[in-house]
Amino acid sequence: MRLLKQIAIAFSLYSRIPMPIFEWEDKDYKKAIAFLPLVGVVIGGICTAVYWLGQGHLPGVVLGLILALIPIAITGGFHLDGFMDVSDALSSYQNREKSLEIMKDPHIGAFAVIGLLKYGLCFLAALLSLTMKGSSENVLPGIMAYAIGFVIVRAFCGLTSIYLSKAKKDGMLSNETKEADLFVKIILCFFLILGAGSSLIMWPIGTVLALVAVLCYTWHYGRLCKKRFGGVTGDTAGYYICMAECVYLVAIAVSSYIADAYSFCIF
Repeated sequence: MRLLKQIAIAFSLYSRIPMPIFEWEDKDYKKAIAFLPLVGVVIGGICTAVYWLGQGHLPGVVLGLILALIPIAITGGFHLDGFMDVSDALSSYQNREKSLEIMKDPHIGAFAVIGLLKYGLCFLAALLSLTMKGSSENVLPGIMAYAIGFVIVRAFCGLTSIYLSKAKKDGMLSNETKEADLFVKIILCFFLILGAGSSLIMWPIGTVLALVAVLCYTWHYGRLCKKRFGGVTGDTAGYYICMAECVYLVAIAVSSYIADAYSFCIF
């Protein structure tokens, strides 16, 4: 029962999926981040099902747009909010304290809008490059690997949120992770290994390239947050999820074209 409560809290925090209403206990709330990747399982599962049902019936552009909107619909744009806040702060080139203040500002800045447009165009371009390939035998494994990426990225996000230093000791992310025990870390590692292993079986070349790309970005993210903000926050965690998903998708799209160019497929 306690495990189900922790999962329900995770979905209440990180998605718009309706959950039963009950009193949250502190010890359950602080373990909820362990199940952040489960939100990715739902997103990835729906994306795979939509592509499976829509291929051959919907134009590639329409299918790509639907796949791009699914994560936003399920999360309610929760992570995009953090992405826009961090984009504003990074583009301001202010000191650490001022940057943290900018991220708390509820108003939308011009740089946040510009950052969102650039991100959206990059994400959509990579996704459409897969959905508009028509009958290529490398499209389906690429889409499935992309779907699993939602799980992998969220597992990485949970681990980085635990292990990287926090910019604010009293922030939401600090409260969620400051008492993360071995159970939380094992669950996150389980999702990471399961996701990576499943993706490797379905799409080896794309998964290897995507994992390397995300690992490189994770290293950059840690250094960036430490330098600009003094550590990670809830907003930077949302920024990480958005950017890592885009990096993962671009790597999958590139690997799909590499596979076509050299005429090989896993099937």
